[in-house]
Amino acid sequence: MDLDVLWQPLLIGAVTARNRIYLPAHGMGLPAEPYGAYLRERARGGVGLIVVHGMPVHPSTAAPGGSEPWSRAWIPEISKIIGPSRKEGCPILVQLAHLGPAGVSRSDQRWGPLWAPSAIPSPVQRVIPKEMDLGDIEELIEGFAASAAHAREAGADGIELHAAHGYLLSAFLSPYWNRRHDRYGGDTASRTRLILEVGRAVRARCQHPFTLGLKLNTEEYLGPGGLTAPEALRILEVLHAERLFDYFTLAHGDYHSFHRLIPPASSGIQSTPLAECCKAARELVQKQVPILVAGSIRNLDSAAELVEKGCADLVGLARAHIADPALVAKSRGNRQSQIRRCVGANQGCWRRRERGLPVVCTANPTTGREAIWGTSALQRASVPKRALIVGAGPAGLKFAETAALRGHDVTLWERSSVLGGQVRYAARLPDYGHWNALIDDLEVSLSRLPVEICSSKIATAEAVISFGADITVIATGASWETSGFSTFRPDRNSIPGFDQAHVVDPLTAIASPASCGQKVAIIDDNGDYLPIGVARLLAQNGKEVTVVTHEAALGQKLKPTLELPWVYPRMLGAGVRVVASASVERIEPDRLLLTDIWNHQPSQLPSDTVILCMMRRSCNELFQELYGRLGDVLRLGDCLAPREIDDAIFEGFREAVNFD
Repeated sequence: MDLDVLWQPLLIGAVTARNRIYLPAHGMGLPAEPYGAYLRERARGGVGLIVVHGMPVHPSTAAPGGSEPWSRAWIPEISKIIGPSRKEGCPILVQLAHLGPAGVSRSDQRWGPLWAPSAIPSPVQRVIPKEMDLGDIEELIEGFAASAAHAREAGADGIELHAAHGYLLSAFLSPYWNRRHDRYGGDTASRTRLILEVGRAVRARCQHPFTLGLKLNTEEYLGPGGLTAPEALRILEVLHAERLFDYFTLAHGDYHSFHRLIPPASSGIQSTPLAECCKAARELVQKQVPILVAGSIRNLDSAAELVEKGCADLVGLARAHIADPALVAKSRGNRQSQIRRCVGANQGCWRRRERGLPVVCTANPTTGREAIWGTSALQRASVPKRALIVGAGPAGLKFAETAALRGHDVTLWERSSVLGGQVRYAARLPDYGHWNALIDDLEVSLSRLPVEICSSKIATAEAVISFGADITVIATGASWETSGFSTFRPDRNSIPGFDQAHVVDPLTAIASPASCGQKVAIIDDNGDYLPIGVARLLAQNGKEVTVVTHEAALGQKLKPTLELPWVYPRMLGAGVRVVASASVERIEPDRLLLTDIWNHQPSQLPSDTVILCMMRRSCNELFQELYGRLGDVLRLGDCLAPREIDDAIFEGFREAVNFD
């Protein structure tokens, strides 16, 4: 796709976006200065416009100790966030929001109930909110106006009102959330009244030149009783008629369908789900103001297509910029092969936010750490040294890349004929091919660097010692246990019968599905995609598959990555059976003996192959042989402790940055 259409500037109210790509608002969970450093890195990387994540406008939606934009005391804080990007020449807007029923309920001296247009709880919080009275609405309007004025005083180029995703302003627009019978509920005009009053109050406090935008939902996926695309266009027509807003951003979904808002790569959905609605919106406003779009857009090719087809004037990419802050600069400089792609796993980003942690990135270990490891992180080593890395999984590859970029002499040994370790196995599972991008990008990077890669190389202690490196990195990964040890069964160290020939680890099954019997039982102690993916793979190969788990349901780790609503129905559709809340008492040659963990009732499951997706063990034998015999030897990734790819990538980067 020709990307030239993306490099044209665009006037948006009082500011000019440097190009047609913007960084949409997304919470990072960072304090002001680190967040400012995060945004500055994207400004340096060439993004055309930045929107700061939603800031609370009233105590009823703010966490204790958090930002208070309605107070002038907030101005120094927001200045630290927006100032660094403005110094880079990038225009920056501040999004203002009230979470409404999707917020967190507080009951201390200052915080009270959640606010909403009607007393309908969020499907996530499950807290019945207070139906706002007219006094609450007046406070809300003042909160937006005061917060906007403080953002302007701090140097922001404008603000964006958040009226999407089921948050408060969005809830007033929605026929599902808004069931009021006063002047703020009922028909389309009445449901838009609050947003117009907020817009007027902001414009009265922040007159031109100051950009005022509005983020709107287009589809809530709640059926005819919710906000649909046709109703969203009617709302847009009413709002645009007042000429209050300098642009409209179109979004979709609320907390009933959040998996659609930040879909993982395993979802398989198209990356531009709002294209047709955006095109209709652009025609409706007669191109008098720009239409912005964000959500599910993963690459610049998709963005260029949206602009080329007249669907949007400006396109937002969040996760792609989390993975590579220089996405735009690399593309404009014909360095597309150097772009570090988002793998769409939602592990380092959304899952960590769900846990109340700052956002990081599976592919980019500097994300969220720019204040420490920004563009100055990879300084050349003062004295280049010789490094030997044993193991070309994620940890070894990242150490090799980072050390070579710093000028060290790097050699990489890998016992397999291919690089990537167990990531390559994961990528063979249904809907998980996107994981190949992580390894492919590292391989492409290494191909440009003076790194000697020796595949099919068996590393012995003697060979490593003879090599004589200044530093030796052991990144030999981990193996899957087939003993059946489980933290859920502390009364035993293994499953009786584990040592039979038909009991295998998941990698064996992935490598050769045909070698498995017809009736396959998968024992899950993992909670991740692995047992689901292996089950689907084997079902596709004609096997009768049953997954047994001690937990109440499969895929507990997949809920915060938003994968479960996508992959679980596909597993069931493939004919896979699930036995939950069950413990395996014994493996016999042709069956499993099970016990229900609640009522202790026994049952049997016929099986001629048993796959244990349970514990992993570090492959650290080489490290143990070398320890004490070499001056500088360290372990990385699963060789240190079996964890996730994010840990391996981060450790590889950190240790290479600190190696001198």
